[in-house]
Amino acid sequence: MEAVRRPAVRAAVLLLSLFAAQSMTAQAPDETASRIRALEEKLDALEQQSKELRSELESLKSVSGVLEPEATTAEDLTAIEPLGEAAPEPAPTLDAPVVAAVPSASSRNIFNPEISVIGNFLGHAGDENPFDGRDSLAFDEAELALQAFVDPYAKALFFVGIGEEGAELEEGYAHFLHLPFESTAKAGKLKATFGKFNTTHAHVWQQIDQPLVMRSFFGDEGLADSGVSLSKLFPNRWDLFVEWTAEVYRGSVEDVFEREDSNDLLYVGHLKIYKDLTDDSNLEFGGSYASGPIDDAGRSSFSGIDLTYRWKPLERSIYRSFISRTELIMNDRDDQRDEAFGFYTSADYQFARRWLAGIRLDQADRTDDPLLTDRGGAFTLTFRPSEFSQIRGQLRRIRYDEGPEANEVLLQIQFAIGAHGAHTF
Repeated sequence: MEAVRRPAVRAAVLLLSLFAAQSMTAQAPDETASRIRALEEKLDALEQQSKELRSELESLKSVSGVLEPEATTAEDLTAIEPLGEAAPEPAPTLDAPVVAAVPSASSRNIFNPEISVIGNFLGHAGDENPFDGRDSLAFDEAELALQAFVDPYAKALFFVGIGEEGAELEEGYAHFLHLPFESTAKAGKLKATFGKFNTTHAHVWQQIDQPLVMRSFFGDEGLADSGVSLSKLFPNRWDLFVEWTAEVYRGSVEDVFEREDSNDLLYVGHLKIYKDLTDDSNLEFGGSYASGPIDDAGRSSFSGIDLTYRWKPLERSIYRSFISRTELIMNDRDDQRDEAFGFYTSADYQFARRWLAGIRLDQADRTDDPLLTDRGGAFTLTFRPSEFSQIRGQLRRIRYDEGPEANEVLLQIQFAIGAHGAHTF
């Protein structure tokens, strides 16, 4: 009986082995096909990622103009061979688009200065002005400005006026920002720190023209010369901004100062006191003094005071603002027995987001004959489409002593391109 059972058991084991082998043989093709499908899905995912990367690089190329690096193609992906019998991994997902390392605009321009150009087109109608003659239409000037940091301690600034008669350097200097004892310094060709108006450029004037006192005392170009300037802050317990500026210049300003030798220098001093009255308003007071040579006739000195009030509400600063300036200047010359005096006062009110209105009253004695006094007034209306352009109209009336009255209409169209640094208040 035992002999009969053993062959039967062996036969059963043999049959089970054959059935298992047959089952394994039948499952092998299914497993291989499964792995192939997984690899195909992975390849499709990689191709999709490649398309997304190429699209991202194309957009970067169109914006920055940077040459596109070589991208992985579908043929390169198909060359990847599966590694042995390793189990297929799920296709990777991209939480954010992958961006190639493209140099930014700031990194490419890190060594280039900020460049801007401001154009100033003027129109004129009305009476002929014997002391300030103007063409009916003229491109008055284009100001080219270049500004950049020399290093962490100094900045260089250049302002070139380009007109129909050629180009002229208005200012060009190095500004040293971090000196001991809370001081700063400038060296180069500068607008002298005398009062408020003399330090400004034409495109930030509140009116189209200069006040009579500035034109009569300092000429068309203002008080500017080659020299050095040193400014120091004085901390105090009254919470005031107090700054003293001392300057030394070569001593050559056309129609104002003229030196005889290299030791005839021009000296300028200015004291500024600034105070915030409220969150919306502030007040600035300044005192100035300048003394320089006038050929062989001795020296000429100017003394002046200036007062500026500004109101700009925080909640409606883009719609409403007001600024008022007053400046008084006296000139004492060794070649004149009498002193010359002049002043201007102006008020400008912003009554809408793009509209401003202003008024100015001014008076000035003539430096070559202080007994002659000219008086004038002006009204301006300004429309500013944006911070890069403005259209301004001005009615001006000037009554010259021992001369005619001039009633004029001035038009200004001003426009700017490029990055132009902010001017001091």
